[in-house]
Amino acid sequence: MKFKPSYLFCCLVGMSFMSTATLAKETPPQVYQANWESLKKHKVPQWAQDAKFGVYAHWGAYSVSGKWNYSNPNWGNAYITPYKGIYSDKKTNEARKLFEENVGKVEQGFGYKDLAAQFTAKNFDANKWADLVEKSGAKYAGLAAVHHDGYVLWDSEYTDFSAGKLGAKRDLFGELLTAFEDRGLKTIASFHHARTYKHYAKLIRKLKKAGAENVDLLDEQYRNFYWFAGDEESFAKKRYDLTKEVIDKYQPDVLWFDGGGGKFGTERILADYFNMAEAAGKEVSVHNKGNFPEQFGVYSYENGYNRPLYVNWPWEDDTPSATGWCDWPWFSAIEYKKPRDLVVRLVDLVARNGGLLLSLNPRPDGTFDKGQEDLLIGMGQWLKQNGEAIYSTVPWKIYAEGNTERLDYFEVGKNGQKGRAIQPDTSRLNEEDVRFTRNGENLYATVLGVPASGKVSIKSLAEKVSVSTDNEVKSVELLGHGLVKWTRDQESLTIDLPKKLPNEWALSFKVNVVGELDKTQPAVTSTKMKMPKQT
Repeated sequence: MKFKPSYLFCCLVGMSFMSTATLAKETPPQVYQANWESLKKHKVPQWAQDAKFGVYAHWGAYSVSGKWNYSNPNWGNAYITPYKGIYSDKKTNEARKLFEENVGKVEQGFGYKDLAAQFTAKNFDANKWADLVEKSGAKYAGLAAVHHDGYVLWDSEYTDFSAGKLGAKRDLFGELLTAFEDRGLKTIASFHHARTYKHYAKLIRKLKKAGAENVDLLDEQYRNFYWFAGDEESFAKKRYDLTKEVIDKYQPDVLWFDGGGGKFGTERILADYFNMAEAAGKEVSVHNKGNFPEQFGVYSYENGYNRPLYVNWPWEDDTPSATGWCDWPWFSAIEYKKPRDLVVRLVDLVARNGGLLLSLNPRPDGTFDKGQEDLLIGMGQWLKQNGEAIYSTVPWKIYAEGNTERLDYFEVGKNGQKGRAIQPDTSRLNEEDVRFTRNGENLYATVLGVPASGKVSIKSLAEKVSVSTDNEVKSVELLGHGLVKWTRDQESLTIDLPKKLPNEWALSFKVNVVGELDKTQPAVTSTKMKMPKQT
């Protein structure tokens, strides 16, 4: 068949137009650029401010080492960074000795890749995880997609050091996020690999200086596993590729970076993330652990460290389910927080304009200890009953009564070393402590204990305190029970408790007022926000 010139011209023009249109569709406009002037235009979405409670998990190759018979207790993240001991130039290092007993000799070529091979996650069921998290009352959930060790929990095309190719040989991260999304939960991916290069570079220098031989970390043939063992430039490229892979494949609703601000192309990653969200029509959030500028993302305070009494910016405390300040991974001697302690902590944080991000401690096979399950189920039972005093609320003009000062405490190691300050010390919160939140015209007062007298006295709601335009209380309702008797005078609002209480941890009262609720902002002593300290 012969084509007339005019017909051919029309075809070429049409093809050109179609190519341009297709390209425009495939490459949406870049709303955000890789610089802070542009990135700081991104706002924390309302859902992220309303969620208040989220969970994620520290789970990976390091979880396998939790089965080892350590004599030294977990301190300073020792159990979650076993590679520091495995590749120690000192053969007497306890982690190295335990690795060689349980995996193989370092000088015979055994290394962290072989520990990862034991991470089979044979009993992992994403739906069981998601069911448990849904019962907890969390509004967003996810996983530490990659920790400092560099082992990634998805099926990556950029490295064999991934759960898809080594160990579980499954896309653990992808399965889990899908299960969470199926239950209507927002998703979070935390990345800790900005520290990976520094950690391993130090080990490599020491091993080379000691003249170590046959160590797999130094062997070029294993570079497809140890993607971080090259120079800093190659590390930055691989880190970018890996993080971008997660953004494109899974489109999580929240990104959380442990380290990495201003290094290794993090600003480019954030721009890509925000632009992905724009193209997908998603509202996404980023957590800021002091590695990004002020007034950007949701501030993330590790165990409340360095946090002021009140922060006039969206924030959350990040804490493990286990009792120790650095008990992020699972280990055989682990002990868990009690549901009551987590409940009163959450109430205290929300009243101060914050929220709680809880890290789970899964066993290496993908199951949970009973103490972990009890913690989540207990939280969920309380939130099912009292959630309206937590979700989508903001602080009232008086946000705390009782122990309003900093309730710091320090854990001390066996050698007398002091851990980071943790707050609040929930053992000091009791029936004298009241925390206030509001949602629209609804005022909530949550008492962090049960008074033996059978009466609750709230000084902050006395007649001398204006609660509304009419300064009158119409009724008081105990969530999980119903209306209760009360009196109000110049000293306090006094509530008679029913004989049968809905719970014994924290009693939430809904205070209905006459007129418009006083929505004055809390009178904070300082408007200077203290950023989380990078840890």
